[in-house]
Amino acid sequence: MKKLLGIVLAICMMLSMLPMTALAELDNETMFRYIIDEFTAIAATPRGSGNTDAISDYLKGWGEDHGFETMQDEVGNIRWDVPATEGYEDMPLTVLQAHMDMVVVSDDGRDMTQSPIVVVENDEEGIVSSDGHTSLGSDDGIGIATAMFLATSTDYVHGPLRVIITINEEGGEPSGVGNMDHSWVADAKYMVNIDSEDYATCTVAACGFAAYMFNVPLESEAADAAKIAYTIDLNGLKGGHSGVDIEKNRANAIKAVDYCLAWAKYKGIDVQLASFTGGTGMTAIPALASATFTFSPEYEDAFKAAMDEIIYYFGQQFDRTEAGYSFTYAPADLPETVLTAECSAKVIDLVAALEDGVNTISQRYPGVTETSFNLGMINVAAGEESTTIMQAMRCSSQWPVMLANMQFQAIGNAFGVEVSSWMEDPYEPANINIGWVEKESDVIAKMYASAFERYTGDECVITAVHGGLECADFASWNDELEVISVGPTVESPHSVNEYVVSDTVWNTCGAIATLLTDIAEGVTE
Repeated sequence: MKKLLGIVLAICMMLSMLPMTALAELDNETMFRYIIDEFTAIAATPRGSGNTDAISDYLKGWGEDHGFETMQDEVGNIRWDVPATEGYEDMPLTVLQAHMDMVVVSDDGRDMTQSPIVVVENDEEGIVSSDGHTSLGSDDGIGIATAMFLATSTDYVHGPLRVIITINEEGGEPSGVGNMDHSWVADAKYMVNIDSEDYATCTVAACGFAAYMFNVPLESEAADAAKIAYTIDLNGLKGGHSGVDIEKNRANAIKAVDYCLAWAKYKGIDVQLASFTGGTGMTAIPALASATFTFSPEYEDAFKAAMDEIIYYFGQQFDRTEAGYSFTYAPADLPETVLTAECSAKVIDLVAALEDGVNTISQRYPGVTETSFNLGMINVAAGEESTTIMQAMRCSSQWPVMLANMQFQAIGNAFGVEVSSWMEDPYEPANINIGWVEKESDVIAKMYASAFERYTGDECVITAVHGGLECADFASWNDELEVISVGPTVESPHSVNEYVVSDTVWNTCGAIATLLTDIAEGVTE
């Protein structure tokens, strides 16, 4: 009997040492329904970067309606302070963080500053998407809605929580995190950024972001009535996020159309640009581009034959990965004004010279892109005085940025155009932004991996991401703050093909709830 009692006591002691999750009441279906309903409400308010006043006011009202101490700063960042579950008030403060803006993309001409996003649930495929004509904005609307559930649910226990939702994370002015009071995270121990797009991963490092502006003076003249005009159109490409999707080697519509123009110029065709447009912003791989130009009719047959050949070889490269695109050329009305031949050549050659795609691979995190370039947008129009061609770079190491600084300056010198950067004195290595790097003493990543595996039964990989995250700024304000970034699977963000995988939404939310319970219970392994 004593032996049996000893065994029972030993088992009880072992059980007492196991992490406590207190998640018996969490229901995946209820959790998912709450998140999607809140996300649909968020999607009803247009919230492209630079157009966040309305969504900021909506989120302010939401916090107040739910009884949270709510703050809205001068630029529109939102903060909700969520009381701890009774009995856990003295546990460390954890911040849940997301951003309210989105990259708006449309393929049907709708005004995305006024139009709500149509959210479509596809139970058969297990995904949530838009109507197929706009980006979805799950980056980062799903992150906000997940924080809403975690802030309001009484089905798990947690310590003090703070939800911070920033404006203009994807771009535009003013910067949200750049204008935030650092005291918002000064008293926090942990931060969970809900802006990652890969399920079953815990991100502990992210790259920095830099932009280079090539200011090109434009010279125009009246179009020669003896010439003919053509338009090249490429649209329907997958596009996507210039960070997390860049390694997928998707076609860049601007570079493809420019190749057609560069080839014509190389063959001696007297191309003069009337317009060259494409892309939607620096953080999105351009899914469409168009150019209208003139040349002498004697070259028409050679031009058409070459275009057929170019489109054929483009198809050989991308028909499987970019299925559904349209790459066409057709005669156009003769424009009134075109760039001079010399100016046209400068624009075409400059675009051809700018690097695009993956540049280097990380030696620290296997398989993760270290440096990449994205030529995300161009807008050249005859009759304008100038245009700015913007080249974006993501990088998590100083040396490639140092090389790029010299490379872009050399390109500018060669073409006689002014080159500037968002970085303050970017030629000083100490000023280079390489993003967010984990601290060796941090334990939150291992805690989340454990919580994730216990809740979902799936393994969680701790890794880095080739994308910009606001974690870098927050971590720099508080040396004691431990930061991770997590999220559900979001495919093709920043494009009309964007969708989120349904079961990864509730599994990720449940894993975060498990982590918050572990923190409340004092579990640190």
